[in-house]
Amino acid sequence: MASGLPAIADRRTRRKAAPTKAEPKAKPKAEPAEREAEDDTGPYRITGKAVKKFVLSFLLLYTVLAVSIFSVFAVQDQSPVLVKELLQKEIEPGEEAIFAISVKNSSILEKEFTLMLEKELPSEWIASFCNEAQCFYDGCTQTIKPFHTKEFTVNVISDTVGQTGSVQLLLFVEEALKQKAEFTVNTRKKAQFTAELIENNPSHTGVSFTIQVTNTGNVPDNYTLFLPSGVTAQVSEPSVVLEPGEKKDITVYIEEKKNINTSLMITSDSGVSESLYLISERTVHYDFDLYSAKEYYLDQAEAELTVDIINMGNVPDIYAVSATCLSPGWEVHCYPEQVEVDSKKSSRVRIFVNRGEGRSTSVIVTATSESGLSKNIKLAIYIQETQGKTVLAEYFTGTWCYVCSYGERALRKLAEQYENLIVLVYHLKDEIETPGSQKRSNELYGFTDTVSTLVVNGTKHVYYSSGGEGTIYFKYKNIIEQMLTEILKAEIYISGHTMGDTASITAEIHPYLAGDYNVYFVLFKNDFECRGDVKQYIVRDTADPQRVQLTEGGEIMVSCQFTLPEGESWEGYGVVVIIQDPKTLEVIQANSYML
Repeated sequence: MASGLPAIADRRTRRKAAPTKAEPKAKPKAEPAEREAEDDTGPYRITGKAVKKFVLSFLLLYTVLAVSIFSVFAVQDQSPVLVKELLQKEIEPGEEAIFAISVKNSSILEKEFTLMLEKELPSEWIASFCNEAQCFYDGCTQTIKPFHTKEFTVNVISDTVGQTGSVQLLLFVEEALKQKAEFTVNTRKKAQFTAELIENNPSHTGVSFTIQVTNTGNVPDNYTLFLPSGVTAQVSEPSVVLEPGEKKDITVYIEEKKNINTSLMITSDSGVSESLYLISERTVHYDFDLYSAKEYYLDQAEAELTVDIINMGNVPDIYAVSATCLSPGWEVHCYPEQVEVDSKKSSRVRIFVNRGEGRSTSVIVTATSESGLSKNIKLAIYIQETQGKTVLAEYFTGTWCYVCSYGERALRKLAEQYENLIVLVYHLKDEIETPGSQKRSNELYGFTDTVSTLVVNGTKHVYYSSGGEGTIYFKYKNIIEQMLTEILKAEIYISGHTMGDTASITAEIHPYLAGDYNVYFVLFKNDFECRGDVKQYIVRDTADPQRVQLTEGGEIMVSCQFTLPEGESWEGYGVVVIIQDPKTLEVIQANSYML
């Protein structure tokens, strides 16, 4: 209903609207690259590029970690391996071939391994393998530390000629065969022999010489005897076939009423030859004599000796002179070869010598008169050389000590390896014991226990050969090598000769220090047979010590005589001369000489 009243005014005051700002113009749409750039400016924004970087970094880190883990497991899983050197050797029958081999562990873990020895050997051959502690004939199981190496030797002892044997050393890890090494040994054939004049029996018509030929090789051989043309002789067997080790006595009869001085050549089918000199002096009256020094010491390759011819007759005479050397490679000739000597006068002949093989020889000078009489003189020649430092190894043992043979064999190998090593073996409390052995063991060193006892240059070392021959060999080798490096304190030059059952020895000592010392002479024998075994360096006698006073740079001569044991010959005998401090028992030098 309409009201006639005027309308009430609106109390709300309308504000005047503020003038509106002009709207900003819309920006053009940004490109994708620009939008990404704008998005990157945000502190918490994760974009596609960041995701890619993260993924690539993760993959790289994962790869490095995987390779590292794989490498660790690979090293951990490595098995021990065999490291070998020489795999084949050629040796003499009866010798031992030794091969070096080692087991190497490249893993980071301790590993257990097994070694087994398989043999394909001729009958009577023996094979084993050894470490520094013991030897094994079939196999062994051992452990090896991480990144360590264990040393072994494979040993094969031969006993036949011209045969081949082989052994295989198998390496097992976790009962699986990992590796094997094969070693081959060949025994060579060797043709050699010796010829010896053992007897001559003169008669009124000639002389009968007995020659003993021995096949010292390892193959059968045929031997033929030859005499110079012009020599009338009868040979019991001009040709003979001998098996290895077999001996044969051959008789050569030369019909000659005067002195005999000729040679005999023995040649084998294998090409080996030996010469013997057949000399016999008849009991006749000579009207001349020969005189010369009996011993000469040479320090050069060439030398001049002299022999005087003394005419003891009552008329002048003419003499033809010749000289012969008894060692291979030596050359000798006379000047003049013919000389005329007046009655009761003498004339000198010069003998020119060119050195050959060996350190000593003998020269036989023969003078024959125009009347047909002849006489010989024998000159002994010794080479004087710088000796060098030596080591004396004295081994005390007995046949009752079965393990002592390890030490004897080890010393024999070392003596073959080191030229300046001198070995003496003393037997005690058995059938080949000598008073000289007791002197050195009881009176000098004062031993109470002599089982496998070694004295090196006066210092005692005891090893009970429980480790086997290989272990003893390495222990002795270390001792000897250390001794050889010591300085030279004296030199010894030895000469000697035998007459009947007596040997006379002279030692010329050149000291490089001063003081009072004892000089010992020890008689030994090689190739000594005992209980079916052939032994070396066996001591047969020891002379009482001789006290000498040494002066630095001086010279002193010491002599000794030995009597040959009953029923033996001088073959294989030698002498060792020892200079020893009486207080400390240190051996300052030693030298050996074969009679």
